[in-house]
Amino acid sequence: MDGKYVLCNWKDQLWPAKVLDRSESPSESKRKNTSSLEVEILSLDEKITVESTDTKVLSKSAVEAIMSSLAVQSEVIIAPREETAYE
Repeated sequence: MDGKYVLCNWKDQLWPAKVLDRSESPSESKRKNTSSLEVEILSLDEKITVESTDTKVLSKSAVEAIMSSLAVQSEVIIAPREETAYE
């Protein structure tokens, strides 16, 4: 994992996160090392540890694609709804 930012699978959703620390630990199988990452979920400011297999590097092109799709969504004009007084 060379990325400073990743998308990590947490609570069955992908979340943008900043990588804080990396650690490798030998698994029961001597051929594979398990790599875990300590990350900070950006929108929640929550620090968690995830397996590297549960992450995807967040590239600049991915960020730009997300930003452009959000820009398109924000251009859609929705008429404001009339306020309803609660009784």
